[in-house]
Amino acid sequence: MLGGNSRNRTHTREGIRGIAASCAIVTVLGATAVPAAAQVDDYPDFRPDQWGQDAIGSADLWEQTRGHGVTVAVPGPSVMEDHPDLRDNITVNTEHGDNSGDMELGTALGGLVVGHGHGMDADGGVLGVAPDAGLLALPTEDDMGSAIRTAAQDSQVILLPSTDADLVEDTRAAVASGVVVVGPAGGDEDPNVISVAATDQDGQLTSGTTDTSQIELTAPGDHLYTAGPDMGQTQVTGAPYAAALAAGGIALLRADHPQLTPEQVREVVVQGAQEGPGGLPALDLPTAQEQAAQATEGGRIIDEELAQEIEEGPAVPVWVWFAVVGAVLVFGVLALVMWVRRSSRDPYGVEAERREEDEQIAAARAAEERPARRQKGGRRRKPRKG
Repeated sequence: MLGGNSRNRTHTREGIRGIAASCAIVTVLGATAVPAAAQVDDYPDFRPDQWGQDAIGSADLWEQTRGHGVTVAVPGPSVMEDHPDLRDNITVNTEHGDNSGDMELGTALGGLVVGHGHGMDADGGVLGVAPDAGLLALPTEDDMGSAIRTAAQDSQVILLPSTDADLVEDTRAAVASGVVVVGPAGGDEDPNVISVAATDQDGQLTSGTTDTSQIELTAPGDHLYTAGPDMGQTQVTGAPYAAALAAGGIALLRADHPQLTPEQVREVVVQGAQEGPGGLPALDLPTAQEQAAQATEGGRIIDEELAQEIEEGPAVPVWVWFAVVGAVLVFGVLALVMWVRRSSRDPYGVEAERREEDEQIAAARAAEERPARRQKGGRRRKPRKG
């Protein structure tokens, strides 16, 4: 099956491990790597019935990214982790509850965000907005606050199935940690959440949407095809599903511009939106991508304090530190080599004994060759007279 994010797989098979190992060997041997941006042909065009993804321009961003490296967390509903359109892209954290509740909502949300299709050429099933992103499901019934805080540690985007005033402190902490929080409009007001309302194929708000004061963004949310029960597909309508499309789009933006802060992401999706119903902003990913490019400069955040820190740089140039560390390592290795040579030289004292013996022999020979000296004193003989 093409598609899927092997980093977040829940069910690993030996065959898949073998394929991954083979790919690693080929890479080490010097095979030419194919850039991620060149792999967009792995997925076919959007299904004709998936008008929502087409309306927000998801495919236009696939030339740069399909969400690889980004995780979207969905706290609350259970998810069908074995669904063929989600398998390999999903991780389930049961720390806050069992994954045994009603799975229709969670599975539908997951399909809209990270669905990767199935079949030999991914020609079956549904595609999500970010088919290479990971999905972190945190099922829970009464521990949403803790689930959100856990999600903030392991994701870059959090998709809430509903908004609740009791979660403001938790969502504030998530945003403070660098996570973008997205949720459906129509619940309790939460300034930390990008609230998304649903529109139909005519670009109008879906029926039942009355209060527009809390709507920050609109996205398709009417009769969307997505992953459904019984390992199949289904149609869904409502603000939670519009929020899912927005969360998938934000995952694409974060994958291509990871240096953007949550506040900047919020700004680019709103300012880069098209005019929607009643003048409300309608999500448009290509324009948001342009806004994101303008909000970054050489891969850096346009933030005065951070920019100043980057420009000032460290007090000592980096190359100096590398030179010092390299010199210390070289001298350390030389000292170790000399110590080893000295310690391993004549470990049993054989050379010392031979040297001592040679000195003794040399001394004995010198004594033998030394001429005898005349002894002093005694009588001298008188010469005889002739």
